[in-house]
Amino acid sequence: MKKLFVGAAIITTLTLGACSSMPSKSMSYDDVVAQATAQHAKAKKLGDVWQQKKMKKPYVDTYLDQAAAAKKKGDDATAMKFAQEALKTANAEVNQMEKYADLQPAWIPTK
Repeated sequence: MKKLFVGAAIITTLTLGACSSMPSKSMSYDDVVAQATAQHAKAKKLGDVWQQKKMKKPYVDTYLDQAAAAKKKGDDATAMKFAQEALKTANAEVNQMEKYADLQPAWIPTK
């Protein structure tokens, strides 16, 4: 019985923690696009923009273009989905440079 209560407490804690870290659904489309654009500009300034060689535009710009096209067609749900994906990617670009900028590869000897 004790294991059951401990397990339930752990699951509840993890579930509530995951819910609190998710982006708010109450943000408007314009707010999400503005935040994504601002974060992407910050990533460009830091010199870390995610883009594959064959892509014409970075991921964030691609998602924002898809969101704008969906918004133009009147599909608000799809537009919001792509805008949130752009925000998530832009935040990841910035977090990568801010959190891991001082790490060195393992093959470089430390002094």
